[in-house]
Amino acid sequence: MSDLDRLMYWRGIAEEYQNYRGESVRVPIENRLTLLEAMHVDVSSPEAVALAANELDVEPWRHFFPPMQTCRISAGETAHFYINLHPARLARHMGWELQNAKGEVVDSGALVPEGAPEVGDYIFEGERFSRRRVSTHIVTPGYYQLTIIFDENPFPVINGYIDPRNIVSIESTLAVAPHTVFQPAWQDKAKPWGFIVQLYTLRTESDWGIGDFSDLQLLIRKSAAMGADLIGLNPVHALLPDVETYNSPYSPSDRRFINALYIDPVSEQDYIRAASLHTEIAVESRLKALTSLREKSLVDYTAVKDLKYPVFEAMYRHFCSEELDSGSEREAAFLAFLNEGGIALQQYALYETARNRWQQAHFFADIDDQVLSAEPDSASYKAALGKYHEPVLFHCYMQWVAHCQLGACQKLAEDSGMRVGLIRDLAVGADGGGAEAFSNPQQFCRGVSIGAPPDPLAEQGQNWGLPPMDPAYLRTSGYAHFIQVLKENMSHCGALRIDHAMSLMRLWWCPPGMTANHGAYVYYPFEDMLALLCLESHLNGCAIIGEDLGVVPHEFRQAISAAGIFSNRVFYFEKENYSTFKHPENYDVHALAMVNNHDVPTLKSWWDGSDLVLRDRLDIFEEGVDYASMVEQRARDKKEVFNFLSGQKLLPESWQALDVEQIADDSLIYAILIAVSNVASKLYVIQLEDVLLMEDPVNVPGTFKEHPNWQRKLNRTIEDIFDSAATIELLSAIDSIRRNH
Repeated sequence: MSDLDRLMYWRGIAEEYQNYRGESVRVPIENRLTLLEAMHVDVSSPEAVALAANELDVEPWRHFFPPMQTCRISAGETAHFYINLHPARLARHMGWELQNAKGEVVDSGALVPEGAPEVGDYIFEGERFSRRRVSTHIVTPGYYQLTIIFDENPFPVINGYIDPRNIVSIESTLAVAPHTVFQPAWQDKAKPWGFIVQLYTLRTESDWGIGDFSDLQLLIRKSAAMGADLIGLNPVHALLPDVETYNSPYSPSDRRFINALYIDPVSEQDYIRAASLHTEIAVESRLKALTSLREKSLVDYTAVKDLKYPVFEAMYRHFCSEELDSGSEREAAFLAFLNEGGIALQQYALYETARNRWQQAHFFADIDDQVLSAEPDSASYKAALGKYHEPVLFHCYMQWVAHCQLGACQKLAEDSGMRVGLIRDLAVGADGGGAEAFSNPQQFCRGVSIGAPPDPLAEQGQNWGLPPMDPAYLRTSGYAHFIQVLKENMSHCGALRIDHAMSLMRLWWCPPGMTANHGAYVYYPFEDMLALLCLESHLNGCAIIGEDLGVVPHEFRQAISAAGIFSNRVFYFEKENYSTFKHPENYDVHALAMVNNHDVPTLKSWWDGSDLVLRDRLDIFEEGVDYASMVEQRARDKKEVFNFLSGQKLLPESWQALDVEQIADDSLIYAILIAVSNVASKLYVIQLEDVLLMEDPVNVPGTFKEHPNWQRKLNRTIEDIFDSAATIELLSAIDSIRRNH
């Protein structure tokens, strides 16, 4: 294997892949070299390539172990760790100990390594390094501090390199994970159902022009009363400050924090008290603006922001004057939140201080981009943090309020008897110009973006415009950022859906300035990342759903199935022999099933063909496909829907003529929703858009400015939806099927 091949291998850049036809496609060397350069790897000379290859190939063997190693155990098994040893160390006495998160020593031992099982070796410059496995008594999942101590017998520095034999004591982290993600008790007793919603689309009689956490609470109460056990949300991640242009929840600024526009000011005591003193921030003074925003069919993000943020400022000032330095419980809770958020929260708040503007904004500063990417212990970062202490604290306060309100939603769901409660959604990445990428400049390769290889829907592939995480830096940093993202998104929910779960194994990297078909797959440390997902799921008591649609390697599906991760099944795509819709009993059991989602048309639009009309008008049909052929294919699919409903004796009387040209009505749409609820899958969700027979899509993939994505609201309020006799009858039927199936 050449130095370049070794470098490509250790950097995870695949030289070939299986396309959507199952054909093997070889990736040109030019494509892979472009990605190496995007990883900031010097490939300018053979010497530079050899050096870079050695850093990834040889250097790990010259260290006892990586910053973090993982170990997955089943019930009754004990954990183990491995250690890399120079041959001179094999016969020397070695002591070790493990400390838990509280700093308590929970296990220790001593041995001569040459007596431990060998699980790998590497020969370098005539010396054979050996990897030995050491067993422990640890049976409890968690993070442990591992300390190794050798008897003192130092060796000299050789050619300027400090030989590992010189090191007497070294530390690492051992992540002991269960073999599966958290397995909730309800999965053996029930088949929960509920709704998937885009939070911003919710309408109520008191909304502020955008769905918020109080609106979500109302939806929870109404849904729970109908027997629903879960509410699936879009990602609630913090968006880029320019919310008018960048409002996709799947292209956020930072996945570790929450979109402050989802805060309901009126439900906060800081608002209630401040409004009593300053009438200009009360709802009454904003009735005209609120009425206008509520009536709009699209979310006006800028107007909502300009309406809410001055109110947030007043709330913050009241909090500071009444709570800070008071010794109150609220002050203690806020300070605890600041402490738990740590540096990451500070960095996010500093970014918001530098970038986030709104009408009448007082909390804004001109901060250089280099400061936003500076190390937290640097002089420039500390100076900015000190100079802009008040606005930074304001954005921290906003995050505290947002987290509290989201937590209240999950608590309400649990108190209302929902078995699952909220299902949060984790986006596959964050925008390169956002807070997450700026505060982690080494973790993200901002010169490239992730996407998908060519397929029938996109002959040149897809570019999602999100910078990928560097897999090499994930390892060397001990997966710190990945763990933090998981931990934050597993809070305040019963389950977490991971968008494009394939990112745990591989991502398609698109090179700069080129179409996606010039890219390649980059593989990630899947075993470690899967172990950490299992561990965080266990520690947070959070079930995991992996969105595994599209072309997925068999070994990936096997791995996530063995790990107890729920898969994702969409009715539109669940077919047998590429034509017949799969019978409900043949659906995967350990899965979240749905008729559709935010990326495909609503049932009404799908049946009537308005989605095809829209795609034709926007000229976004894939190459070689035209409107007429798609209409023909849709007609065939609709005939199969008739067969699907007839097979379950659910075809409405008014549709017995089997006329595919007939416009869909509530009897047909509701029959489909009820029929699919019969699926064997443990989880089932429907969209409120289908209950309302809405046609307009919330998102049209492949468009940006051509269509107002991520803005369309529901066409009725939550109160109206759940007061409808037709809705009650539909949901009662679904609830009965799910409980008695």
